Amino acid sequence: MSYSARAFRILIASPSDVVEEREIAVSVIQQWNDLNSVERQIVLLPLRWETHSAPEYGKRPQEVINKQVVDNCDLLLGIFWTRVGSPTGVAESGTIEEIERVATQGKPVMLYFSTNKKSPDEIDLEQLKRLREFKQKTFKNALVESYSSQIEFRDKFAKHIEIQIRALLASQNLPDDAASQAKAETDIHLEFADPESGARLGKEITINSTLIVIPDFDSIPDYEEKTENKSPLSGLGLMGETVNRDYYRELISYIVQRRLFQPIRFWLKNEGAIGARDIYADMTATAENGKICVLSIASLPTGDPPKFRSYYTSLKPSPQKPSDLLAGFTDTWQTQIEAPALQPKREIIPEADLVVGAAATTKITITARIFADSLPEPVTRKLTILLNVKKVELKSSDIIDAMADRGATGVQSEKE
Repeated sequence: MSYSARAFRILIASPSDVVEEREIAVSVIQQWNDLNSVERQIVLLPLRWETHSAPEYGKRPQEVINKQVVDNCDLLLGIFWTRVGSPTGVAESGTIEEIERVATQGKPVMLYFSTNKKSPDEIDLEQLKRLREFKQKTFKNALVESYSSQIEFRDKFAKHIEIQIRALLASQNLPDDAASQAKAETDIHLEFADPESGARLGKEITINSTLIVIPDFDSIPDYEEKTENKSPLSGLGLMGETVNRDYYRELISYIVQRRLFQPIRFWLKNEGAIGARDIYADMTATAENGKICVLSIASLPTGDPPKFRSYYTSLKPSPQKPSDLLAGFTDTWQTQIEAPALQPKREIIPEADLVVGAAATTKITITARIFADSLPEPVTRKLTILLNVKKVELKSSDIIDAMADRGATGVQSEKE
């Protein structure tokens, strides 16, 4: 769908030793457009002499670039590392002439200097000397940025470009609706989502859990395969399989953990008019009473344990006792979620990859500090979980007997 938009042209000026940074700058500008252009009706256009100038005879090369490219920009991005470039007959280099020309016109100039290391054999000492002289002159009249890696350059430029766009909008006579839109902030909301469907649930949810107590766990017998069911490889030693004698213990531990820990999922929406990248939520879960534990789903068993294992996989510690699960529970737990980007007025629902468990019924408050590239300060959001825990005591022998009749799945549903 077509739409009207205000265009801002960003001139990327640099010597030849920062080619990758030039490409990064274009990528950042394109990402800004992807996140913001439709909702804010603004488009950023990267300008480079190699893509926006045409041959012209009879004039100084830099003069042609100035007329065709430099004078048409709205702001300039300058990037330096160890070089300043070749003299133009008017200035120390084409890059410097472009910077001075744009600054004279009263347009914003953003300068970045790389502090990344470079092999001495690859450094032109004369160029480095001229760069230092330019820095000394520039530092007195400008606020500049430095970066030690291309990743740091990307992050800084992505943040600073938003600041410059707001300043450009504020300096121009925009209609009231455009001005209010320009002043709008990234506004990220955090709520719960249904673990299976992803449906939005709100800021408060109730979860039901079961804490199964196995008082005779230490008395669980070793698993022995019946004679008629024995694997033909079960006696081959190092090259074959061996009976998993911990099968009963592992199965019961699996059932206990799957009933104790329940999945939680989150819903995020950007209600603001400014897109956000690199979203990170640092979350602290605090129990009102009792102890809790928040884990990734990947840390839980994924299914029934095997009855046979290779010799090597059988050499592992005994399965954890259900009673020992609570030993690591505390009244406060920290975790985090991340998202690469969130466009204005859009929502995302990360996959359910966290589970929560408690030793007793408790109210859990989750305090999330949310960071993003377009947020000047982290924002805080609070969520609440009422975790109802039903305590059930079962004998291991009852589970094993029932398993023999109906299988592990039937035991789990009927006994609990």
